[in-house]
Amino acid sequence: MSLQRSFENTFIETVKLRNLLPCGSDIFAAVSGGSDSVALLQLLHRFANHMHWKLAVLHIDHRARPRSGEDAVFVKDLAEGIGLRCNVEEISSHGSGSSEGHFSAERTRIYREYASEKILITTGHTASDRAETLLMRLLEGSGLRGLGGMDYFGRGSVRRPLLDFTRRELREYLEEIGQNWIEDPTNQEDSFLRNRIRHRVIPVLESISPGSTCAIARSSANLSQWRDIADSIIDDSLDELLEGDTFRREMYLILPRAVRLGILWAVSGRPRGGKRELEKTDRWILGKKDGYHILPGGARITAEGGRIHILQPLKSAGKVED
Repeated sequence: MSLQRSFENTFIETVKLRNLLPCGSDIFAAVSGGSDSVALLQLLHRFANHMHWKLAVLHIDHRARPRSGEDAVFVKDLAEGIGLRCNVEEISSHGSGSSEGHFSAERTRIYREYASEKILITTGHTASDRAETLLMRLLEGSGLRGLGGMDYFGRGSVRRPLLDFTRRELREYLEEIGQNWIEDPTNQEDSFLRNRIRHRVIPVLESISPGSTCAIARSSANLSQWRDIADSIIDDSLDELLEGDTFRREMYLILPRAVRLGILWAVSGRPRGGKRELEKTDRWILGKKDGYHILPGGARITAEGGRIHILQPLKSAGKVED
């Protein structure tokens, strides 16, 4: 079997097995012009008729470099070449803070604007991205939620059908079908942690144990499954604990620490950060003191006697009262 046929079979098997992109779906392929997203578009187009997909292209211009507009031209030409329309969105300039975080938030915003129950967004994340993300989260000291990393089903209507392929495999596929792509020069800059892991860490791991990228990606997939189980436990525990917007402290105290922190995280609106503040709040509740505490995201927890009251949202912050 040729590489092309093998790749295409693996792709459509994954899509069908996991019901990622049901027959008849309206799909926007998020295409940057890089090898991963270009391979995604080619694979989607290959099976569009077979799956009765209504396919279109979405390109997001991050405007992170002077010639980024050339990427949009490349993607539009690529889309038009296979008879698809291409929508181009530009990300607004960012102020202070992490540019990587700003870009991620803006992409999420745009995906939400385009997506709906009937319209899915596909991205070109790969097994390589999955492995890099797990290593990043390990360096950050993440818990199960962070280590679970990315899954085939992203937030809302986002789908990631390429998680069974490495970046190198996708490039080999594109070379076999004669499809070019654009190399983003920012991917070579070591100012981003992900790039440092990609260029300095992954090659060392592969030299020590060939196939490390796929092995780490599998570990991330396993952790993702346990993360989903943990989320279910937390949701069930929260339902049992809460009586409206209050709960009894004694019921909270008998729960395992991981479940308690998960409940506080859920009450906070499931923020990406704030772990230390959640741990501080948990210790405060265990200390059986009256007063109030402010959770990440602004939720206010007030303790009086044996009852804990949750009030949200709250715009102003506060401190623990002794």
